[in-house]
Amino acid sequence: MSVNRAIESLLMRQDLWRGQPEQQVASGYDTGFPELVDSLPKWPAHGICELLTPVPGAGELGLLLPLLRQYLSAETYQPVALVAPNFIPNAQTLAWLQLPPEYFLWLDVTERREALWAMEQLLANGSCPLVLGWFAHLSLKEARRLQLAAESGNALGFCLLPVSQAGNNHPVPLKLALEPLAGNRSRLQILKRRGGWPVPEIVLSGVMVPGWYALAEVTLSSPSNVVAGPWDHAQESDRQVSNYHD
Repeated sequence: MSVNRAIESLLMRQDLWRGQPEQQVASGYDTGFPELVDSLPKWPAHGICELLTPVPGAGELGLLLPLLRQYLSAETYQPVALVAPNFIPNAQTLAWLQLPPEYFLWLDVTERREALWAMEQLLANGSCPLVLGWFAHLSLKEARRLQLAAESGNALGFCLLPVSQAGNNHPVPLKLALEPLAGNRSRLQILKRRGGWPVPEIVLSGVMVPGWYALAEVTLSSPSNVVAGPWDHAQESDRQVSNYHD
């Protein structure tokens, strides 16, 4: 193998990156927040992004809402996969957020090993170019496997993790931490990003407005047995939930 081909091969790897020129722009979807134009104008085109929060429902889905709307308006005709979420997806809630419910695939798996396997398969086979997975923690090996799967399937995956995972050294192109503040604001930290330095604090406005936990207060003309949540799995037995059908 020639030197040039060896260098090209290295540059194709997603666990290595180089500093990028200031004018270079990533090829993924817009992040959708004016506060992020300078630091994070676009999501990576593919790979794994880790999004850390102190508790589930701290605005992470509000942060991803512009991405979801762009993806589902691009006529991809491919679903968004939700792997082991900490809430119960609801069709009317998705429609209220201007997201077509028929393009969401909910994998309600309880075993962590099964959830990891499912997310890896979805990323690798290209059936779901956008996958969101909820985990209590990820090992270095698990993060590497998901990253390699996303590369091979040219897919974008988000691992939603607790903030206790901030100190990991996973080979992913982007790692963020999101924390809610007073006055409907949120603090976003860019802990790691390809081709740039970390950013200690970016204050975002309105991230919690589309947050799914707040939607319980929205008046919906729905039957009494439909949950407008999300709700934590521990509370599911105390609530009447409509049956889920594939």
